Amino acid sequence: GKQMSKSKAPRLDSVHTLSGTRLAVVYTHGRQSVLDLSALVNELAAFAPLKDPDQFATAQVTDWGWTLEWECGASLDSDRVLEMAMEQAGLRANIEFRHWQDRHHFTLSTAADVLGLTRRTVSRYRTGSRPIPKVVGLACRAIDMGARA
Repeated sequence: GKQMSKSKAPRLDSVHTLSGTRLAVVYTHGRQSVLDLSALVNELAAFAPLKDPDQFATAQVTDWGWTLEWECGASLDSDRVLEMAMEQAGLRANIEFRHWQDRHHFTLSTAADVLGLTRRTVSRYRTGSRPIPKVVGLACRAIDMGARA
């Protein structure tokens, strides 16, 4: 359920607003990302108030690092923030890896055992700190096919 994914999810440590609708976020495990929220701000009503730079500047980390929140009530959970940052950094395969791990309800240790990797390597793939080698992506697809067979 939700608790399990929270234990694997990186929590946010801090946020700083940059020009426009860009944010710099730092995670508790040290990873830093810059994120552009222009798509959310322009497409979703809940984020429309963030077009006002003063409102955008109210971004803060709440809920012990699980949530990024603004005074207007707009919010994003830490996992979504990380996925958006990875997507914008071109780390699509890492996002697919996260979804694969979550679909199978694999802990870091279980995923490591299944793939013959270290828990640390799986963690790095999950957080986007290491790109996914093609062979790992193929292994994940093979496991998906085996699960359906």
